[in-house]
Amino acid sequence: MDQYKNFGVEDFIWDAFFRQWVLLPTRETDAVWSIWLQNNAGMSDTIRQAKEIILSLHVTEAELSEEEIRDAVKQTLSKTDKPAHPWEVHFKRTNISVLKATWFRIAACFIFISIIGILSKSYILPGIVKENSIALLSESDEKKDFVKKTNTTGIPILIELDDRSQVTLSPNSTIRYKRKFQEQKREVYLEGEAFFEVTKDHEHPFFVYANNLVTKVLGTSFRIRAYDSSDQVMVEVKTGRVSVFTRSDPKLNEKTSNTELEGVVLSPNQKIVYSKDHSRMVKTLVEKPEMIIAKAQIPQFIFEDRPVSEVFDAIAKAYGIDILYDEDLLKGCPLTATLDNQTLHEKLTIICKAIEAQYEILDGQIIIHGKGCRN
Repeated sequence: MDQYKNFGVEDFIWDAFFRQWVLLPTRETDAVWSIWLQNNAGMSDTIRQAKEIILSLHVTEAELSEEEIRDAVKQTLSKTDKPAHPWEVHFKRTNISVLKATWFRIAACFIFISIIGILSKSYILPGIVKENSIALLSESDEKKDFVKKTNTTGIPILIELDDRSQVTLSPNSTIRYKRKFQEQKREVYLEGEAFFEVTKDHEHPFFVYANNLVTKVLGTSFRIRAYDSSDQVMVEVKTGRVSVFTRSDPKLNEKTSNTELEGVVLSPNQKIVYSKDHSRMVKTLVEKPEMIIAKAQIPQFIFEDRPVSEVFDAIAKAYGIDILYDEDLLKGCPLTATLDNQTLHEKLTIICKAIEAQYEILDGQIIIHGKGCRN
């Protein structure tokens, strides 16, 4: 929104996204403009004047030409530079009927352009659409206290929930949630794909219902892919821990009514693949595991004649993944290698070739199989 830094009052009046916020505000657009104003405090007077002009357009009379509209706006703007109450002075000293005609035409023009803008285009931020006009169109109050949003764009949109949790909703995906999380549970229903960054609240677990799968978290970030056209549902964890279970679980009520993580528990870089056809869950690793430690703490994976157990332990800590091996069998295996720029799987492949071993992924863990080293 950098372009707004150079806007004047008239520029804001004729800007479709600004008018949408003033005339048809939502919690999300309020958040966008509130953040922008915090970062651009010097623009508060300009914003206030523009809002006053737009919100004052409420009368009904005859139509005016486009040139007359712009002249009226310019005349009105010139009044805002005067002290006291410019709008009050303006109405006292001007012919009321002319003003009504002028304001009606401006109001009609503003409302028409705003509606066209909402129906045809969203205000797009780089990379992700900040949830605004498109999400607003997709909102459906199936129940008074529920909101339904569908991403009809070609790129992800960002949605903020009542508890400040954020959902990055992928194209052709829908979520439904309560406007206010006033109960013990925070619940969201997903069709399609979304990335969740959930605000921590151990007293109010966060649930995502996707097809037959239930994902329960207390505060973490994770991705769910649950398209109706696919026979699989997938949950991937980026940070924290989540538990996953099915809606057909005989202990469903127990698992959803307490604050403990039960069921299949996932840690960072782990995922669940649930087969809808076979009602079966498989726990494994994400395709491209990432290090979970802060960048400043990432060690250099440069080893010179070091015990391979030390190497495995360093990698396990960096990725948050358990690496299981026979310590007695591999204690005599030294390793000299530089493993800074490789993926996790490439690192493991290099190590295993050096010590004549193999690795497999089982239940979200890495298992090392080998016969020891030749000394």
